[in-house]
Parts: sequence; structure tokens; C-alpha cells
Amino acid sequence: MSVAIETPPRGHGRQRRRLFAVLGAGLALAACGPRVVTMQALDGFPSPLVDPLPLAVGVHFPVEFASFTHKEKRPGPSGQEWTINLGQPQMQAFRSVFGSAFRTLHELPAPVAGDAALTAIVVPRVAEFQFALPADTRAKVFEIWIKYDLEIRDGAGEPIGHWNFTAYGKTPTAALTSDEDAIRAATVVALRDAGASLVTGLQRDPRIRSWLGVP
Repeated sequence: MSVAIETPPRGHGRQRRRLFAVLGAGLALAACGPRVVTMQALDGFPSPLVDPLPLAVGVHFPVEFASFTHKEKRPGPSGQEWTINLGQPQMQAFRSVFGSAFRTLHELPAPVAGDAALTAIVVPRVAEFQFALPADTRAKVFEIWIKYDLEIRDGAGEPIGHWNFTAYGKTPTAALTSDEDAIRAATVVALRDAGASLVTGLQRDPRIRSWLGVP
């Protein structure tokens, strides 16, 4: 009984190695491709349990706030590009807080009172947005920092002052299956922190109460 052994053609090994190298490069590029995080509306955002200030206040949400999008190319060899859109949850959070903080709230298309008799007008903006991945800090968490600028204007729309505060959120790597989902979860935590900070500031910060004319 004889056994036939087929010898692969010359160069076959080199072709296989080249194929594996091409496949590996393709996978690496896919892993380092653009990451897009689009926040969806939350099922509900808790309304703060506070006594509303006895004021009629207007709020103007600039377009760049209502559709805030952060774009960043990460440092390092990968140069990975991230796009994070805060979108609807951010608007949910601020509408919920403002709606609970004041007795009467008017949402304005521009930072002027128009025909409404208002005590003050509030204009929120995102001053700065930062995020950190586990590879950045060597900690097994995803982190979000959002710095807000709250502009207070009088009832005629004239600027009175600015109040800045920073919201923070994080989520452990083990909690979710993808980097994008982890960033979404950390962002929701940051928005809840923003809501808590906003309520505290409006209710207790002496500067804001003075600007609003509250004793």
C-alpha cells in the first residue's frame, strides 16, 4: 500500500503569510475606525423634588446646546476618531430641572423676553467636554466630564452674570459589551450629576439667587 504526499507549490507558504498579514492589518484598521456615540432619549428623567422658586423665568437653548456634538481625534498611534452627540438626554435633563426649579417657565426661541413678563432669562451652554478611556488612565472605567456655563440675564435680556459647574460620570468596563455603550452609560451618569448640581446651584448659590432677585 502506498501513500501519496502532495507537496505544496513553491511560494505557497509565502502567499499564506501574506494573506494573514493583510487580514490582520484589515482587522487592526477596523478596530481603530471611527467611533460614533449618538445618545437616544431616555425613558424618563427624574424631576427634582424641590419647592419651585416663585419666579417666571425664560430659558433659551442655543442650537449648539440642543444638538451638542463633541468630535475628537484621540492621541497615540491609533489616532482613533470619536464623535459623541449628547442630543436629547441633555435637553431632557435641563428641561426637567428648569421645569421643577421655577414656578413658571417659558422656553424662548431667542434670549429676549418678547411679550412675556419675566424675572430672568437663563441660557445654558456646554463650555467643555472631555472623556477618558481605560487605555488613557489604566483604570477599568470610562469617564465623562462636562463643563457647563449658565448665563443669567435680566427680564429684558441684558446679561447679569455667568455660573460654571462641572458634571462627572463614569462606568466600569465590565458593565457593558462595547466602548460606545460604556460611553453612553457614563454620559447618562454625568447628565444626572449635572441635574443635581443645577438644582443645588439654583436653590442655594447666593450669587444666582441675587441675580434672580430671590432673598
